[in-house]
Amino acid sequence: MIRGFLRLVAIAGPIYYIGFVTVLGLLWPGYDPVGQTQSELGAVDAPQGLLMNTAGFMALGVIILAFAATFTFTLRASTWKWLASGLLVMAGLGMITVGFFPCDAGCVDVTRTGQLHSTFSMPGAIGLPVAMMLSSQAFRTDGRIGQVWQAVSFWLGFASLVSGPIVAAGLLSDQLGLLQRIGMWIPILWMSAVSLRLGSLGTSGGPRPERSG
Repeated sequence: MIRGFLRLVAIAGPIYYIGFVTVLGLLWPGYDPVGQTQSELGAVDAPQGLLMNTAGFMALGVIILAFAATFTFTLRASTWKWLASGLLVMAGLGMITVGFFPCDAGCVDVTRTGQLHSTFSMPGAIGLPVAMMLSSQAFRTDGRIGQVWQAVSFWLGFASLVSGPIVAAGLLSDQLGLLQRIGMWIPILWMSAVSLRLGSLGTSGGPRPERSG
């Protein structure tokens, strides 16, 4: 019952978050989702900042934790699984913490609060893509998830990870919002898809098949 609920959250949660962020952007006159980051929706000067920080960032942290639980409960034990699960938990807790520390106006972080926003964003920005890459090996070791899932997880994780330094360095500054969305939305949509796939496997602990499925 609880595991089913957690998997449902992991499946539907990413769709909720993307829709929620999109709606908040539409409600802010002049907000540009291509040029402005999601963090600006929760900044101290944002009209719906409190809503973004609670129902946006904190909610996303809970969604990531729900996926981490689904991932851990379903896959068979391996070092790769535990490494990926640990990164997912760190990403989820980091995103919840982000909600307590909105970035400064325009997300030009000069105060301690704004700097902490950037700091606690890092586990999600780095941990999620790396967890995707590690999960490819966890899937292979588990033996029930085929090579297409393994390859897609690794390369999408790599693509998401590469987008992070571009955003942090301020490159393509007129497209930071788009780059950040690509970097974040790829992993969370991956979580939704993987949760659907894991739902067909049952729970961990069964006999290991000779060939991957």
